[in-house]
Amino acid sequence: MSDRKAPAESLLDYTTATAANALSPGARHDFLEQRHDGRLATIRADGWPHVTPIWFLWESPVLLFSLGASRLHLDNLRRDARATFCVGEDLERDGSGRGTVAAVAFGLASITTMEDDEACVRATTEAVLGRYRPTDESIVWAEDRAIVTLAPERWLTWASPATAPAP
Repeated sequence: MSDRKAPAESLLDYTTATAANALSPGARHDFLEQRHDGRLATIRADGWPHVTPIWFLWESPVLLFSLGASRLHLDNLRRDARATFCVGEDLERDGSGRGTVAAVAFGLASITTMEDDEACVRATTEAVLGRYRPTDESIVWAEDRAIVTLAPERWLTWASPATAPAP
């Protein structure tokens, strides 16, 4: 048995997701509407996770991603539709003590290809990529694209309390 004592629950709110620091559905919606880089995780054929940075669009109640048709995530999702998406903002980096905000979505993904609905893929790609930078047609359309729609079945969210008083 360890001599270490468990930290007080209020201190855990600064270091991990707890019921006390979970985002409300409205706060989660507002956070996801902001522009952030996320991480998409799918399951490779060998069972290992495949995790990459990705841009996204939140169209409540789903997350949308535009991927080149040759991307490994698409092969993974065709084999196993389970996916996890994480987006977070570490507000502590600048030393201000403002806290951290994050949301993790767990759900099943579906794929829409150019063959399925080219107009949808083009419009969604423009919407997703347009949030982050002007679209360079020659780069974006160097290959066909597909839209991945992630329908979250559950969420893990947190907003750690500020560690410094607000100015």
